[in-house]
Amino acid sequence: MPNFAFPCSSMRQQAFCLPANHPFTQYKVTKLSINTTTTTTNSVKICLRNNIELSSYKSAFSSNSNLKLRLALARKSSLPTSIHRTLAVDVTAKNVCIVNTNGGGHAVMGFYLAKELQASGHTVTICTVGEENSGKMNKPPFTSFDQLRSAGVSTVWGDAPSLDLGNFDVVIDNNGKTLDTVKPNVDWAQAMGSKQFIFVSSAGMYRPSNMLPVTEEDPVKETAGHAEVEAYVAGLEGIHFSSFRPQYMMGHLNNKDCEEYFFDRLVRGRPVLIPGSGDQITNIASAEDNAHMIALATHNKAAYGQIFNCVRDKGVTLDGWVQLCAAAAGVEPLMVHYDPKAYDINAKKAFPFRTEYHFFCEPRNAMMLLGWKPAGDLFTDLLARFEKYKESERFSEEMSFEMDDEILKLIHPEVDEK
Repeated sequence: MPNFAFPCSSMRQQAFCLPANHPFTQYKVTKLSINTTTTTTNSVKICLRNNIELSSYKSAFSSNSNLKLRLALARKSSLPTSIHRTLAVDVTAKNVCIVNTNGGGHAVMGFYLAKELQASGHTVTICTVGEENSGKMNKPPFTSFDQLRSAGVSTVWGDAPSLDLGNFDVVIDNNGKTLDTVKPNVDWAQAMGSKQFIFVSSAGMYRPSNMLPVTEEDPVKETAGHAEVEAYVAGLEGIHFSSFRPQYMMGHLNNKDCEEYFFDRLVRGRPVLIPGSGDQITNIASAEDNAHMIALATHNKAAYGQIFNCVRDKGVTLDGWVQLCAAAAGVEPLMVHYDPKAYDINAKKAFPFRTEYHFFCEPRNAMMLLGWKPAGDLFTDLLARFEKYKESERFSEEMSFEMDDEILKLIHPEVDEK
């Protein structure tokens, strides 16, 4: 393996450069692209999530060789102590298939995951279940799949095991919720010799707990479909298994309401109706951050056999979330709290988040094993999201809030409907 010395002229003061074989503590490389200039000479550029960029000197090596790079940084304080150790990064390009759902909040995560993996040098196929001419494809993120194709991602539709897609080193199931749905993809991956099967599961299967935050070791509902999938795949031999448990996701191109639900009401001067006290803690992550977490685990031995809470590193109360949404929109929030049981109201239909108890998971394994961290904080993400919201039709279109109005009549008849 060639030794690379990284020039430091454009770097921040917190970082410095070392040869690849230097014994100093090493840092996990999160994104790497290789641009072939000749058949024997490559120019390597390494991009870190903290916006530090390092470009190596050109060095001769076979373009087909299994290149491993190690990057040394002096600034270690942003990482947990347990991962201040040498991490070799295998950057061999792999064939990756993402079996993507055709609806719901997970679809956008598959979109961003495909973009990041392709940009990292992998060959990516995203296979969306269902038909290409389905009406569901008229919604985001599918309306932006041209971005994937222009980046080199192959986009196909249908049942992946039934299609002639070739062989894949890694299969990522971002669709199934039950063993009946996922098992054909697992069997397909095993049969073609895939090295890793990644399952996008759900944090919704955790049992309610008074001990917070919820970590990957906490008990789950064994009868939940996602739990049955995890138990089945974890017991298989010959293929490495990793599972990711998302909670709630926000972000551009999401076709499941999250922050938009609140923006809709706030910009129109409507009250936001919150079941319970509003002190319930939840966790709302960025879809791009979640995709980045899964990308870090792809063909990464540190992720083999591991379960990851795919969530933000901080929780937020329901009242705090509404206040942050209002601040991002530049308005004062009006919040109305009520007891749904007292009025026989189905809170699951009236509000986008769980409200019966604190639902707050922590991404402990991702931070410890993958060196993952969110790219931004919650308020910064909301500011960016509101700018996109203003550009959308939802910002100015007429809306009815029939369920809200019915609830207001029940709990606060004196509140004027708007």
